[in-house]
Amino acid sequence: MATSLKNKIDPYILDVIGRLRSAGYETYLVGGAVRDILLDRTPKDYDVSTSATPEEVRRVFRDRHTLIIGRRFRLVHLIRGRDITEISTFRKRPDQEEQADRPKRCENAPENMIFHDNSFGTSRDDAFRRDFTVNAIFYDPVDDRLVDHTGLGVRDLRDGIVRTIGDPALRFEEDPVRVLRAIKLVGQYGFAMEPETGKAVRASIELIEHASPSRLSLELEKILRNSYTGSILKAFHDYGFLRYYLPELDARFGTPQMDYALALLGLRGERIRSGIFRASLSTAVAMVALPFAEDEIGRTEPGGLWEPYYGVESDLRHLVLRLFSPLVLTHRTTSDTVCNLIMQPRFFAHRKLHAMADRKGYPGAREFAIIQNLLAWRIPAFEDSCPLPVRTASNSPKRRRPPRRRHGRGDRNSSPDASGGTEKTADVPDFPDASESGL
Repeated sequence: MATSLKNKIDPYILDVIGRLRSAGYETYLVGGAVRDILLDRTPKDYDVSTSATPEEVRRVFRDRHTLIIGRRFRLVHLIRGRDITEISTFRKRPDQEEQADRPKRCENAPENMIFHDNSFGTSRDDAFRRDFTVNAIFYDPVDDRLVDHTGLGVRDLRDGIVRTIGDPALRFEEDPVRVLRAIKLVGQYGFAMEPETGKAVRASIELIEHASPSRLSLELEKILRNSYTGSILKAFHDYGFLRYYLPELDARFGTPQMDYALALLGLRGERIRSGIFRASLSTAVAMVALPFAEDEIGRTEPGGLWEPYYGVESDLRHLVLRLFSPLVLTHRTTSDTVCNLIMQPRFFAHRKLHAMADRKGYPGAREFAIIQNLLAWRIPAFEDSCPLPVRTASNSPKRRRPPRRRHGRGDRNSSPDASGGTEKTADVPDFPDASESGL
Protein backbone atom coordinates (compact mmCIF):
# COMPACT_ATOMS: atom_id res chain seq x y z
CA MET A 1 0.00 0.00 0.00
CA ALA A 2 2.84 2.39 0.84
CA THR A 3 4.19 1.98 -2.68
CA SER A 4 0.86 3.05 -4.16
CA LEU A 5 1.00 6.31 -2.22
CA LYS A 6 3.92 7.48 -4.31
CA ASN A 7 1.89 7.00 -7.48
CA LYS A 8 -0.76 9.44 -6.19
CA ILE A 9 1.68 12.33 -5.80
CA ASP A 10 2.38 14.98 -8.41
CA PRO A 11 5.74 14.11 -10.08
CA TYR A 12 6.79 17.73 -9.61
CA ILE A 13 6.48 17.32 -5.81
CA LEU A 14 8.48 14.10 -5.95
CA ASP A 15 11.20 16.04 -7.77
CA VAL A 16 11.13 18.82 -5.13
CA ILE A 17 11.54 16.31 -2.29
CA GLY A 18 14.18 14.39 -4.24
CA ARG A 19 16.30 17.50 -4.80
CA LEU A 20 16.25 18.39 -1.11
CA ARG A 21 17.13 14.80 -0.18
CA SER A 22 19.96 14.74 -2.72
CA ALA A 23 21.32 17.94 -1.17
CA GLY A 24 21.55 16.11 2.19
CA TYR A 25 18.41 17.39 3.89
CA GLU A 26 15.83 15.16 5.63
CA THR A 27 12.57 15.91 3.80
CA TYR A 28 8.95 14.70 3.89
CA LEU A 29 5.54 15.34 2.41
CA VAL A 30 3.46 16.46 5.39
CA GLY A 31 0.06 17.60 6.66
CA GLY A 32 -3.16 17.64 4.67
CA ALA A 33 -1.69 16.13 1.51
CA VAL A 34 -0.66 12.93 3.34
CA ARG A 35 -4.02 12.85 5.13
CA ASP A 36 -5.95 13.19 1.87
CA ILE A 37 -3.89 10.60 -0.01
CA LEU A 38 -4.44 8.06 2.78
CA LEU A 39 -8.17 8.82 2.60
CA ASP A 40 -8.04 8.24 -1.17
CA ARG A 41 -8.78 11.87 -1.94
CA THR A 42 -6.91 14.18 -4.30
CA PRO A 43 -4.82 16.75 -2.38
CA LYS A 44 -5.65 20.40 -3.07
CA ASP A 45 -2.05 21.36 -2.47
CA TYR A 46 1.20 19.92 -1.18
CA ASP A 47 3.24 20.94 1.86
CA VAL A 48 6.85 19.85 2.26
CA SER A 49 8.83 19.92 5.51
CA THR A 50 12.61 19.66 5.67
CA SER A 51 15.66 20.06 7.88
CA ALA A 52 16.91 22.80 5.52
CA THR A 53 16.51 26.38 6.68
CA PRO A 54 14.61 28.81 4.41
CA GLU A 55 17.90 30.21 3.14
CA GLU A 56 19.23 26.71 2.41
CA VAL A 57 16.03 25.82 0.55
CA ARG A 58 16.50 28.85 -1.68
CA ARG A 59 20.06 27.77 -2.47
CA VAL A 60 18.87 24.29 -3.48
CA PHE A 61 16.26 25.78 -5.85
CA ARG A 62 18.30 28.71 -7.12
CA ASP A 63 17.11 27.86 -10.65
CA ARG A 64 13.45 28.29 -9.67
CA HIS A 65 11.27 31.09 -8.37
CA THR A 66 11.37 31.04 -4.56
CA LEU A 67 10.16 33.49 -1.96
CA ILE A 68 10.72 33.50 1.81
CA ILE A 69 7.54 34.70 3.54
CA GLY A 70 6.06 35.10 7.02
CA ARG A 71 7.12 36.67 10.28
CA ARG A 72 5.39 34.43 12.83
CA PHE A 73 6.27 31.37 10.76
CA ARG A 74 8.98 31.75 8.11
CA LEU A 75 8.76 29.38 5.15
CA VAL A 76 9.55 29.21 1.46
CA HIS A 77 7.08 29.46 -1.39
CA LEU A 78 8.31 27.54 -4.42
CA ILE A 79 6.37 29.04 -7.32
CA ARG A 80 5.51 27.24 -10.56
CA GLY A 81 3.08 29.25 -12.66
CA ARG A 82 -0.07 29.68 -10.56
CA ASP A 83 0.87 26.79 -8.22
CA ILE A 84 2.69 27.36 -4.94
CA THR A 85 4.40 24.64 -2.91
CA GLU A 86 5.05 25.54 0.73
CA ILE A 87 8.37 24.30 2.10
CA SER A 88 8.77 24.70 5.86
CA THR A 89 11.68 23.94 8.15
CA PHE A 90 11.24 21.45 11.01
CA ARG A 91 10.11 23.43 14.09
CA LYS A 92 10.25 22.83 17.83
CA ARG A 93 8.26 24.46 20.61
CA PRO A 94 9.41 28.11 20.86
CA ASP A 95 11.59 29.09 23.80
CA GLN A 96 10.01 31.21 26.54
CA GLU A 97 12.50 33.99 25.84
CA GLU A 98 11.34 34.12 22.23
CA GLN A 99 7.71 34.40 23.35
CA ALA A 100 8.43 37.12 25.90
CA ASP A 101 8.52 39.82 23.23
CA ARG A 102 4.76 39.96 22.65
CA PRO A 103 3.35 42.58 20.26
CA LYS A 104 1.72 45.45 22.10
CA ARG A 105 -1.55 44.95 20.27
CA CYS A 106 -1.78 41.45 21.80
CA GLU A 107 -1.20 42.25 25.47
CA ASN A 108 -4.70 40.95 26.29
CA ALA A 109 -4.15 37.69 24.41
CA PRO A 110 -4.07 34.32 26.22
CA GLU A 111 -0.95 33.76 28.29
CA ASN A 112 0.35 30.86 26.19
CA MET A 113 -0.50 32.24 22.75
CA ILE A 114 2.43 31.84 20.36
CA PHE A 115 3.47 34.85 18.28
CA HIS A 116 6.82 33.62 16.97
CA ASP A 117 7.37 30.09 15.69
CA ASN A 118 10.80 30.04 14.12
CA SER A 119 12.75 27.78 16.51
CA PHE A 120 14.15 25.06 14.26
CA GLY A 121 14.27 21.43 15.44
CA THR A 122 14.10 17.81 14.30
CA SER A 123 11.34 15.99 12.40
CA ARG A 124 10.17 14.49 15.72
CA ASP A 125 10.08 17.97 17.30
CA ASP A 126 8.08 19.15 14.32
CA ALA A 127 5.52 16.33 14.58
CA PHE A 128 4.84 17.03 18.26
CA ARG A 129 4.37 20.75 17.75
CA ARG A 130 1.67 20.19 15.09
CA ASP A 131 -2.01 20.54 15.92
CA PHE A 132 -3.73 17.14 15.44
CA THR A 133 -2.48 13.57 15.15
CA VAL A 134 -4.05 13.14 11.69
CA ASN A 135 -2.03 16.15 10.49
CA ALA A 136 1.28 14.86 11.89
CA ILE A 137 1.81 11.91 9.55
CA PHE A 138 4.91 12.30 7.37
CA TYR A 139 5.55 10.47 4.10
CA ASP A 140 8.98 9.87 2.60
CA PRO A 141 8.49 9.07 -1.11
CA VAL A 142 12.19 8.42 -1.68
CA ASP A 143 12.36 5.50 0.79
CA ASP A 144 8.62 4.92 0.38
CA ARG A 145 7.62 4.96 4.06
CA LEU A 146 5.18 6.61 6.46
CA VAL A 147 6.55 8.21 9.61
CA ASP A 148 4.07 8.55 12.49
CA HIS A 149 6.07 10.00 15.38
CA THR A 150 3.01 10.38 17.64
CA GLY A 151 2.05 6.75 17.16
CA LEU A 152 -1.60 7.81 16.87
CA GLY A 153 -1.94 9.55 13.53
CA VAL A 154 -2.60 6.58 11.25
CA ARG A 155 -4.95 4.95 13.79
CA ASP A 156 -6.93 8.15 14.35
CA LEU A 157 -7.20 8.70 10.61
CA ARG A 158 -8.53 5.16 10.14
CA ASP A 159 -11.03 5.64 13.01
CA GLY A 160 -12.02 9.19 12.00
CA ILE A 161 -10.90 10.87 15.23
CA VAL A 162 -9.83 14.50 15.77
CA ARG A 163 -7.28 14.46 18.60
CA THR A 164 -4.89 17.21 19.60
CA ILE A 165 -1.24 16.41 20.18
CA GLY A 166 -0.74 17.14 23.88
CA ASP A 167 -3.06 19.03 26.23
CA PRO A 168 -6.04 20.26 24.14
CA ALA A 169 -6.72 23.43 26.16
CA LEU A 170 -3.06 24.46 25.93
CA ARG A 171 -2.82 23.76 22.21
CA PHE A 172 -5.88 25.92 21.46
CA GLU A 173 -4.54 28.69 23.67
CA GLU A 174 -1.24 28.60 21.81
CA ASP A 175 -3.04 29.14 18.50
CA PRO A 176 -6.82 29.81 18.50
CA VAL A 177 -7.00 29.09 14.75
CA ARG A 178 -6.64 25.42 15.73
CA VAL A 179 -10.23 25.60 17.01
CA LEU A 180 -11.35 26.42 13.49
CA ARG A 181 -9.26 23.63 12.00
CA ALA A 182 -10.57 21.03 14.46
CA ILE A 183 -14.19 21.77 13.55
CA LYS A 184 -13.27 21.96 9.87
CA LEU A 185 -12.02 18.35 10.06
CA VAL A 186 -15.43 17.34 11.44
CA GLY A 187 -17.28 19.09 8.62
CA GLN A 188 -14.97 18.09 5.78
CA TYR A 189 -14.39 14.44 6.66
CA GLY A 190 -17.24 13.51 8.98
CA PHE A 191 -14.74 12.91 11.79
CA ALA A 192 -15.68 12.81 15.48
CA MET A 193 -13.95 14.73 18.25
CA GLU A 194 -11.98 12.79 20.82
CA PRO A 195 -13.87 13.64 24.08
CA GLU A 196 -11.20 15.81 25.71
CA THR A 197 -10.49 17.58 22.43
CA GLY A 198 -14.19 18.25 21.86
CA LYS A 199 -14.59 19.63 25.39
CA ALA A 200 -11.62 21.95 24.91
CA VAL A 201 -12.93 23.11 21.50
CA ARG A 202 -16.22 24.29 23.01
CA ALA A 203 -14.42 25.96 25.91
CA SER A 204 -11.94 27.75 23.63
CA ILE A 205 -14.21 29.10 20.90
CA GLU A 206 -14.12 32.70 22.15
CA LEU A 207 -10.31 32.70 21.84
CA ILE A 208 -10.76 33.09 18.09
CA GLU A 209 -11.27 36.80 18.72
CA HIS A 210 -7.51 37.02 19.40
CA ALA A 211 -6.50 35.47 16.07
CA SER A 212 -5.12 37.62 13.29
CA PRO A 213 -7.89 38.86 10.95
CA SER A 214 -5.66 38.18 7.96
CA ARG A 215 -5.19 34.53 8.98
CA LEU A 216 -8.93 34.10 9.54
CA SER A 217 -9.67 35.60 6.13
CA LEU A 218 -7.14 33.26 4.54
CA GLU A 219 -8.83 30.29 6.25
CA LEU A 220 -12.16 31.50 4.86
CA GLU A 221 -10.77 31.44 1.33
CA LYS A 222 -9.61 27.84 1.85
CA ILE A 223 -13.06 26.85 3.15
CA LEU A 224 -14.84 28.48 0.22
CA ARG A 225 -12.56 26.73 -2.27
CA ASN A 226 -13.26 23.41 -0.53
CA SER A 227 -15.75 21.00 -2.10
CA TYR A 228 -17.28 20.50 1.38
CA THR A 229 -17.97 24.19 2.10
CA GLY A 230 -21.58 23.63 3.16
CA SER A 231 -20.74 20.81 5.57
CA ILE A 232 -17.97 22.88 7.13
CA LEU A 233 -20.25 25.89 7.66
CA LYS A 234 -22.87 23.61 9.22
CA ALA A 235 -20.28 22.11 11.59
CA PHE A 236 -19.19 25.65 12.54
CA HIS A 237 -22.80 26.47 13.39
CA ASP A 238 -23.41 23.22 15.31
CA TYR A 239 -20.38 23.86 17.54
CA GLY A 240 -21.34 27.51 18.14
CA PHE A 241 -18.23 28.72 16.32
CA LEU A 242 -19.93 30.45 13.38
CA ARG A 243 -21.38 33.06 15.76
CA TYR A 244 -17.84 34.35 16.33
CA TYR A 245 -16.50 33.71 12.84
CA LEU A 246 -19.31 34.80 10.49
CA PRO A 247 -22.08 36.22 12.72
CA GLU A 248 -24.23 37.46 9.81
CA LEU A 249 -24.49 33.95 8.38
CA ASP A 250 -24.95 32.36 11.79
CA ALA A 251 -27.96 34.58 12.49
CA ARG A 252 -29.58 33.31 9.27
CA PHE A 253 -29.09 29.58 9.90
CA GLY A 254 -32.35 27.67 9.64
CA THR A 255 -33.96 30.17 7.25
CA PRO A 256 -35.12 29.12 3.76
CA GLN A 257 -32.39 31.33 2.32
CA MET A 258 -29.58 29.62 4.26
CA ASP A 259 -31.01 26.19 3.49
CA TYR A 260 -30.98 27.06 -0.22
CA ALA A 261 -27.40 28.34 0.01
CA LEU A 262 -26.30 25.08 1.63
CA ALA A 263 -28.11 23.09 -1.06
CA LEU A 264 -26.32 25.08 -3.79
CA LEU A 265 -22.97 24.50 -2.11
CA GLY A 266 -23.73 20.81 -1.68
CA LEU A 267 -24.42 20.25 -5.38
CA ARG A 268 -21.41 22.38 -6.30
CA GLY A 269 -19.23 20.13 -4.13
CA GLU A 270 -20.54 17.00 -5.82
CA ARG A 271 -19.74 18.43 -9.26
CA ILE A 272 -16.25 19.50 -8.18
CA ARG A 273 -15.46 16.06 -6.78
CA SER A 274 -16.74 14.50 -10.00
CA GLY A 275 -14.40 16.69 -12.03
CA ILE A 276 -17.25 18.50 -13.81
CA PHE A 277 -16.12 21.96 -12.72
CA ARG A 278 -13.30 23.59 -10.80
CA ALA A 279 -13.44 25.01 -7.27
CA SER A 280 -14.09 28.69 -7.99
CA LEU A 281 -13.86 31.02 -4.98
CA SER A 282 -16.17 33.72 -6.38
CA THR A 283 -18.80 31.13 -7.38
CA ALA A 284 -18.88 29.80 -3.80
CA VAL A 285 -19.29 33.34 -2.43
CA ALA A 286 -22.06 34.01 -4.96
CA MET A 287 -23.91 30.84 -3.91
CA VAL A 288 -23.90 31.98 -0.29
CA ALA A 289 -25.04 35.48 -1.19
CA LEU A 290 -27.67 34.81 -3.88
CA PRO A 291 -30.56 33.58 -1.67
CA PHE A 292 -30.21 36.67 0.53
CA ALA A 293 -30.06 38.92 -2.53
CA GLU A 294 -33.30 37.31 -3.74
CA ASP A 295 -34.88 38.00 -0.33
CA GLU A 296 -33.62 41.57 0.20
CA ILE A 297 -33.35 42.87 -3.38
CA GLY A 298 -35.86 40.78 -5.32
CA ARG A 299 -38.32 40.21 -2.47
CA THR A 300 -38.71 36.68 -3.80
CA GLU A 301 -38.43 33.16 -2.46
CA PRO A 302 -35.22 31.15 -3.07
CA GLY A 303 -34.79 30.61 -6.81
CA GLY A 304 -36.84 33.71 -7.74
CA LEU A 305 -33.93 36.09 -8.46
CA TRP A 306 -34.71 39.81 -9.05
CA GLU A 307 -35.47 42.30 -11.79
CA PRO A 308 -32.31 44.14 -12.94
CA TYR A 309 -32.19 47.85 -12.12
CA TYR A 310 -29.73 50.71 -12.07
CA GLY A 311 -27.61 50.46 -8.90
CA VAL A 312 -28.07 46.71 -8.35
CA GLU A 313 -24.31 46.19 -8.64
CA SER A 314 -23.66 48.49 -5.67
CA ASP A 315 -26.43 46.87 -3.62
CA LEU A 316 -25.05 43.41 -4.32
CA ARG A 317 -21.54 44.48 -3.37
CA HIS A 318 -22.70 45.87 -0.02
CA LEU A 319 -24.71 42.71 0.66
CA VAL A 320 -21.74 40.43 -0.02
CA LEU A 321 -19.42 42.46 2.21
CA ARG A 322 -22.01 42.51 5.01
CA LEU A 323 -22.65 38.76 4.90
CA PHE A 324 -18.97 37.94 5.33
CA SER A 325 -18.16 40.65 7.86
CA PRO A 326 -16.01 40.98 9.93
CA LEU A 327 -13.77 38.96 7.61
CA VAL A 328 -12.44 40.63 4.50
CA LEU A 329 -12.78 39.39 0.95
CA THR A 330 -10.30 40.71 -1.59
CA HIS A 331 -11.48 43.37 -4.01
CA ARG A 332 -11.04 40.94 -6.90
CA THR A 333 -13.14 38.23 -5.21
CA THR A 334 -15.91 40.71 -4.42
CA SER A 335 -15.94 42.09 -7.96
CA ASP A 336 -15.99 38.62 -9.54
CA THR A 337 -18.81 37.59 -7.18
CA VAL A 338 -20.94 40.60 -8.13
CA CYS A 339 -20.38 39.92 -11.85
CA ASN A 340 -21.47 36.33 -11.31
CA LEU A 341 -24.64 37.40 -9.48
CA ILE A 342 -25.55 40.03 -12.08
CA MET A 343 -25.48 37.43 -14.85
CA GLN A 344 -27.95 35.07 -13.15
CA PRO A 345 -31.21 36.84 -14.17
CA ARG A 346 -29.99 36.85 -17.77
CA PHE A 347 -29.39 33.10 -17.65
CA PHE A 348 -32.87 32.55 -16.21
CA ALA A 349 -34.48 34.70 -18.93
CA HIS A 350 -32.10 33.45 -21.67
CA ARG A 351 -31.33 37.04 -22.65
CA LYS A 352 -28.34 37.64 -24.94
CA LEU A 353 -26.34 34.72 -23.56
CA HIS A 354 -24.10 34.54 -26.63
CA ALA A 355 -23.11 38.15 -26.02
CA MET A 356 -21.90 37.17 -22.52
CA ALA A 357 -20.00 34.04 -23.53
CA ASP A 358 -16.69 35.85 -23.94
CA ARG A 359 -17.00 37.91 -20.75
CA LYS A 360 -14.69 37.39 -17.81
CA GLY A 361 -16.42 35.25 -15.18
CA TYR A 362 -18.88 33.70 -17.62
CA PRO A 363 -17.72 30.08 -17.06
CA GLY A 364 -18.33 30.33 -13.30
CA ALA A 365 -21.66 32.12 -13.81
CA ARG A 366 -22.74 29.45 -16.29
CA GLU A 367 -21.88 26.67 -13.85
CA PHE A 368 -23.81 28.50 -11.10
CA ALA A 369 -26.85 28.84 -13.38
CA ILE A 370 -26.71 25.13 -14.25
CA ILE A 371 -26.72 24.25 -10.54
CA GLN A 372 -29.62 26.62 -9.89
CA ASN A 373 -31.55 25.03 -12.71
CA LEU A 374 -30.97 21.54 -11.28
CA LEU A 375 -32.23 22.67 -7.87
CA ALA A 376 -34.94 25.25 -8.55
CA TRP A 377 -35.58 26.47 -12.09
CA ARG A 378 -36.12 23.07 -13.79
CA ILE A 379 -35.89 24.52 -17.32
CA PRO A 380 -35.74 21.64 -19.86
CA ALA A 381 -32.45 21.24 -21.77
CA PHE A 382 -31.08 24.28 -19.93
CA GLU A 383 -27.41 23.37 -20.03
CA ASP A 384 -27.47 22.67 -23.77
CA SER A 385 -29.08 26.06 -24.38
CA CYS A 386 -26.31 27.96 -22.58
CA PRO A 387 -23.41 28.64 -24.96
CA LEU A 388 -20.03 27.36 -23.93
CA PRO A 389 -17.42 29.97 -22.98
CA VAL A 390 -15.70 31.53 -25.96
CA ARG A 391 -12.39 31.80 -24.15
CA THR A 392 -10.90 28.91 -22.24
CA ALA A 393 -7.59 28.31 -20.54
CA SER A 394 -6.32 26.54 -23.65
CA ASN A 395 -7.22 29.11 -26.29
CA SER A 396 -7.05 32.45 -24.49
CA PRO A 397 -4.54 34.73 -26.18
CA LYS A 398 -1.36 35.32 -24.25
CA ARG A 399 -0.74 38.79 -22.98
CA ARG A 400 2.12 40.55 -24.63
CA ARG A 401 4.59 42.38 -22.50
CA PRO A 402 4.64 46.13 -23.03
CA PRO A 403 7.79 47.38 -24.77
CA ARG A 404 10.65 48.37 -22.50
CA ARG A 405 11.38 52.01 -22.03
CA ARG A 406 14.59 53.07 -23.61
CA HIS A 407 15.05 56.16 -21.46
CA GLY A 408 14.75 56.70 -17.72
CA ARG A 409 14.10 54.19 -14.96
CA GLY A 410 10.83 52.73 -13.80
CA ASP A 411 9.96 52.48 -10.12
CA ARG A 412 10.64 49.16 -8.44
CA ASN A 413 8.11 47.92 -5.93
CA SER A 414 9.04 45.38 -3.26
CA SER A 415 6.73 43.35 -2.21
CA PRO A 416 1.35 33.17 6.82
CA ASP A 417 0.05 26.34 9.91
CA ALA A 418 -1.84 22.48 8.92
CA SER A 419 -5.66 21.76 7.09
CA GLY A 420 -22.79 19.63 0.86
CA GLY A 421 -22.71 15.93 1.77
CA THR A 422 -20.00 14.54 3.94
CA GLU A 423 -17.75 11.64 3.03
CA LYS A 424 -17.76 9.42 6.12
CA THR A 425 -14.90 7.40 7.50
CA ALA A 426 -16.62 4.11 6.72
CA ASP A 427 -15.12 4.44 3.22
CA VAL A 428 -11.54 4.87 4.49
CA PRO A 429 -9.19 2.36 2.84
CA ASP A 430 -6.83 0.07 4.75
CA PHE A 431 -3.73 2.02 5.72
CA PRO A 432 -0.15 0.83 5.64
CA ASP A 433 1.70 0.58 8.93
CA ALA A 434 3.95 3.51 9.76
CA SER A 435 7.60 2.60 9.67
CA GLU A 436 8.44 4.77 12.65
CA SER A 437 6.60 5.68 15.80
CA GLY A 438 7.18 8.03 18.65
CA LEU A 439 5.64 5.54 21.06
